[in-house]
Amino acid sequence: MTSKDEPFFERLGRPVLEALERNDFSDERAIDFTRKLLETGPAEFLAVQKKNILRAIRSERKQTAKFQQRNYRRWQKPLDLLETLWLTCGELAEPHAHAGPQDCDATVFDTLAHLQPRALLVASEVMCLLRGGFADGALTRWRSLHEIAVVAMFIVKHGHKAAFPYRMSVWFQGLKRAIDYNKHADRGGHEPIGADDLAQINALRDEAEKKLGRVLSDDWDWAAETGIKKGRLTFADLEKDVDMEHWRPRYRWACQHTHAGFTHPTKLLGMSEAKEMVFQVGGSNSGLADPIHMTAISLMQMTATFLSTSKSNFDRLMYIKAIKLLVDEVGEAAVKVQQNR
Repeated sequence: MTSKDEPFFERLGRPVLEALERNDFSDERAIDFTRKLLETGPAEFLAVQKKNILRAIRSERKQTAKFQQRNYRRWQKPLDLLETLWLTCGELAEPHAHAGPQDCDATVFDTLAHLQPRALLVASEVMCLLRGGFADGALTRWRSLHEIAVVAMFIVKHGHKAAFPYRMSVWFQGLKRAIDYNKHADRGGHEPIGADDLAQINALRDEAEKKLGRVLSDDWDWAAETGIKKGRLTFADLEKDVDMEHWRPRYRWACQHTHAGFTHPTKLLGMSEAKEMVFQVGGSNSGLADPIHMTAISLMQMTATFLSTSKSNFDRLMYIKAIKLLVDEVGEAAVKVQQNR
């Protein structure tokens, strides 16, 4: 009998060594050993791994906590300012949402009242990644925040003819996703959506089609009724329409880490201060300036757009100006930290 504390691979390999010593390792024995190893080996390996890994997990968590403290010490001012902006935007948007549409189209107002908290949620996710030292991950979440801000601007510009199809698009996308889900359910090991539920989803799509008078095909087809372009629309078309096309290079930059295209390890924001090439697999306290500032700008854009949905008054103009000033502070503080390595 071997000890349970004996190294895993030594314990599994012992029968092979004993058979080789007896010159009794025939093809049949090799096949039998391989079969038994595949049957019992994975479970045994995981059992040993789980037992031995707990100490490593505790050590890793302690190191992560220490790193996050160091990361916060370095980036404290811009991170605190960004959180100040996040809280301020929430405080300004909430009473505006409760006040209702007033002189604004109700569908437009309600749509932005939904987009504003969504922007706050994404910004909160970005801040979590920043505190953890994941600059490139934060950049990818900024991408979503930028999309939300641009969609909000587009809807405010074009009014009901953009807002209503945008709201209806959920039913068209819902049916597409349900059909796609059922198509791959068996292979994915999932239970398909039942015929009754699918019929209900289809009925909701039909109702939306009746209200709109047409079918929405592509993801951005809801914006077609504004007449900004003939043919298939893309997000880039919306950016251009609201004079945000100068953000396209940064949007593409964020897509590099979102998708699986090849990127050299040294091109990551987290590696921007590295003195030698290594593969980043955890947090880094480098490269946070851009995602910090970009997040602040997009959150301000979304909030200012929402606050502008009703007739301008002195208070709202002052609030918008104030958060713009705060965004400038965030950017200046972030750049200063990055320059002072």
